[in-house]
Amino acid sequence: MHDATLFLTHEEARDPEVSSQLDGDYPAVDAEGAHYLDGHTIYYGTAADLIEERREDVAVDDTEISTGRAKVLVPRAIDFYVDVSTDPGFIGISSASAGEWFVKRVAAQTGVNVMQTRIDVDAFAEHIRDQETADAWNVSHSRDYGGGKEKTSIEYHDAADLASASNGTIGLGFEYFWDDIAMRGVIYESGYVANYRDGLLEEVFAKWVREEVLPFLEIEHDEEETTEQTELTEDEQDRAEVAVTDGGSDE
Repeated sequence: MHDATLFLTHEEARDPEVSSQLDGDYPAVDAEGAHYLDGHTIYYGTAADLIEERREDVAVDDTEISTGRAKVLVPRAIDFYVDVSTDPGFIGISSASAGEWFVKRVAAQTGVNVMQTRIDVDAFAEHIRDQETADAWNVSHSRDYGGGKEKTSIEYHDAADLASASNGTIGLGFEYFWDDIAMRGVIYESGYVANYRDGLLEEVFAKWVREEVLPFLEIEHDEEETTEQTELTEDEQDRAEVAVTDGGSDE
């Protein structure tokens, strides 16, 4: 499985290379590049840094038990996928909370602007719907009826219909062939994508994001300043992973 919360980048990069930094200390970056005939180089790998978190402290004495929250630095690692060789480009990280520093690092080193993004899931569904073998195992909708009234619905497996992935689709569990590879995964309006294809190489996942997902990335609310990306909620991710593991294996 490979997954990423995506950030949309704009402006021409001074240098699109993502280089390794391994000197035995944090932050650390272990990067590789895949070169393609069209001239693109997609970078992928692992990055790690000390991330500030809050830990519960408990103290016991003769009269009371006191609790509090203390700030601690914890080592955290993320997987990343980057292609900023064109405008627009993308940065994908496996954890937004642990990888914000890496996104800022790439932006500073390459000179691109990083924007909060959303994915037009309706358009992505229309894109794959032309394939005879394309199918959906999860379709999530959200419709705003005005006056503060909103309805969210989720259909799984037999109840999920790729044809219904239109007019407000916020999440899609998909199956289709891309570049002669059977792809199976999820894509969410929030900017989160995952591919459950067994044995899929990191560089292939990154190329799939570039060719199949990047065209459907949009700036959220037409904002013109860098903002923090929100990743898939734990509840959404848990439901998506339960659904995919319960839906049978790839052919």
